Amino acid sequence: MPVALPSVLARVCSRRFASNYLSTLAFIGLSYWIISSLSNFHRSILQGQWQLGMFEINAVITVNAVFIALMALYAVILVPYYASYPWLRSKSFTFARGAWFALRRSRTRAIPIQTSRAPMSLPLSLRLSPATRQAGLALLLKFFFAPLMINWCLIHIANLSASLLQLFDGVENGLAGRALFDTSLFWAAFQLILFVDTLLFTLGYIIELPALGNRIRTVDPTFFGWFICLACYPPFNDFTVRFLEWQSSDFPHFANDFVHVTINIVLLIALAIFSWASVALGFKASNLTNRGIVTHGPYAFVRHPAYAAKNLAWWLGALPTVGMMLAAGNWKGMAYSLLALFGWTTIYALRAITEERHLLLSNNGYAQYVQKVRWRFVPRIW
Repeated sequence: MPVALPSVLARVCSRRFASNYLSTLAFIGLSYWIISSLSNFHRSILQGQWQLGMFEINAVITVNAVFIALMALYAVILVPYYASYPWLRSKSFTFARGAWFALRRSRTRAIPIQTSRAPMSLPLSLRLSPATRQAGLALLLKFFFAPLMINWCLIHIANLSASLLQLFDGVENGLAGRALFDTSLFWAAFQLILFVDTLLFTLGYIIELPALGNRIRTVDPTFFGWFICLACYPPFNDFTVRFLEWQSSDFPHFANDFVHVTINIVLLIALAIFSWASVALGFKASNLTNRGIVTHGPYAFVRHPAYAAKNLAWWLGALPTVGMMLAAGNWKGMAYSLLALFGWTTIYALRAITEERHLLLSNNGYAQYVQKVRWRFVPRIW
């Protein structure tokens, strides 16, 4: 039954709506100010451009313009969102109110210190409530991952468009076999797979709807959980690569045509499984969160299909490097390559373990899921 217009207006004019809406806009505005003015890493992201000359359109789309347009759209969508769910409390308001109360409590409980001049007070440590900490972690999660995923999504759209145009041109010019596969066919499939993945994670970070069942229930509260996750993403993975230099290629080359095409098709299949896991997660796709347990798709076979598939693709992509060092008798180089590959696989194994530890903290059905799906990465092996 539709909600009466006076009721909707009453909700929009309520104090709860105002606090939810304005606090969320304040968080978005503060986040944009940080990434556009203070963060060198994010400033470099915002400078990206997508020239539409390939479509014979004399226009350029900038990442910064996309961000501004998305923020404006978000501000409009928030009005019916908070009006439709008047019982909600925004994470921005929950964190701001909780932090304010904690600060006031710390002042009233300050420890007096007598000095020779005048009495002073030493404030106690700021103690945030569990709800406030979780709201703060959720905001931090969105602040870090949403811009990153939006940028990657735009990059994959641009690369996919270029690969498809190159594929059509190649077919028209009579390219076939390995030549067509190497120049465009592989890359069109590669970019499509990654675009699907980043699009779903982008939507997962910016959209929370009770109707979709994807609200963030908890965020991993541990330092190590965040540390091992962020070690895989820029700019933090620049530091990780200093110790575990990247050995894999997105598109490994082999002299034999059959070996070359076969291994790269298997690599694409592995990435397709990786993207299939994101499709199965749907709007629940995000890192470090408990948003409900997904048991269908590839999650019906192993508990971490995306990590297993991604690591398989990396090991396939590293075969030419390892083979070249083996042929040259460079045992030290080969040992380091294998060590780096094992290191990245270990990082993702630790990510899986920390995620499971987080999910097992709540009575959300994950313990039953673990009993049903026994294997983390490879059925009947691990």
